[in-house]
Amino acid sequence: MWIHRFQLTAVVIALAAFTAHAAEKPRPAQGNQSQTQQNKKVWTNEDMGELRSRGLISIVGQDTPQAAAQSASVASNSAQPAGPVYASRLDDPSWYADTAADLQAQLDKHEVDLEQQRAALAQAKDRVTQPGLSLKQDNAGVTPEAGIENLQAQVAETQAMLDELADLARTHNIPPGALRG
Repeated sequence: MWIHRFQLTAVVIALAAFTAHAAEKPRPAQGNQSQTQQNKKVWTNEDMGELRSRGLISIVGQDTPQAAAQSASVASNSAQPAGPVYASRLDDPSWYADTAADLQAQLDKHEVDLEQQRAALAQAKDRVTQPGLSLKQDNAGVTPEAGIENLQAQVAETQAMLDELADLARTHNIPPGALRG
């Protein structure tokens, strides 16, 4: 019996060693290498001004005078972006407009769902109901009243997110009209 345990232990240790050894070996690259070579972009010092203007690079610490002069000359030589460049998306009025439009669409959907649920509950009280439960659609809740409460919570949560966005825009001096799109 002891010999069988020893053999089993030896097999387990050998398997663990083989898998660890196999994991250490480098694997050959898959796919077409010429295609990956074409997709690569090598960024040079001349490209740093473009990256910095797009907000894709940041530098921590103070610039040396030579680096500041070089980045200024590169920035003046590169093409100017089509629109204004902001230090942060929190300063960009179009970001607020896009986010507010998305939140407003969510709010409208939740309000429509809430009104449909309320109408269905009113019809159920008058004994006018659908002849079954649709299993293709999500249910708002276990009971119609719970469904209304869930939908009201979704409406309140989305409205709170819109209010927080408006407060954030106000703190970053974004005009109120930017949120209305």
